[in-house]
Amino acid sequence: MRTASLAVGFLAATLFGQEPAVERSAIWSDTVKHGDMQIMVRGLGTLGANKTAELKIPADLLKQVEPGQTASVNTGQGVVKGKVARVGAAEALVELEGALPASVRPGGAVDGTIYMAALKNVEYVGRPVFCRSNSEDTIFKVEPDGEHATRVKVEYGRASVNTVQIRGGLQPGDRVILSDMSAYKGQERVRLQ
Repeated sequence: MRTASLAVGFLAATLFGQEPAVERSAIWSDTVKHGDMQIMVRGLGTLGANKTAELKIPADLLKQVEPGQTASVNTGQGVVKGKVARVGAAEALVELEGALPASVRPGGAVDGTIYMAALKNVEYVGRPVFCRSNSEDTIFKVEPDGEHATRVKVEYGRASVNTVQIRGGLQPGDRVILSDMSAYKGQERVRLQ
């Protein structure tokens, strides 16, 4: 729905020769921060026998998962801590520590998070829709007037579930649009309304 709103706004601006306008209610934005950034990955899976959970992990992130990394698994009845025991072709097996909630049974659906690393003293921001780790791309940065956004080149570092490291192109305090802005391909500046 948000992508359709963006496309309609772009089409109207193009037809009437105006600067393209973006509805503020149709976008997500975030502010670049400086500090420690946790690298983690989430996966859905099932509870196994012998207090284990098998989590399906996206292939591009699975290569960063290693045995011994800590994890937390939400069983739907509570969160249980664990450690990665094995990494397969498309999944990670987590051995759970401590007692499981009494109503939880093998085969039940779980949602797990694996904590892979922590980056110290880095710039980072919410992860844009089409962001790839360790790559260069462009993103719209909101101008100081808050009424416009300009396309800027950005160098991304390591990515997590919902954050990405910024290696260049942005500074702490910069506000950027995280939404899909492909409808504005070729536009260097848009108006926010």
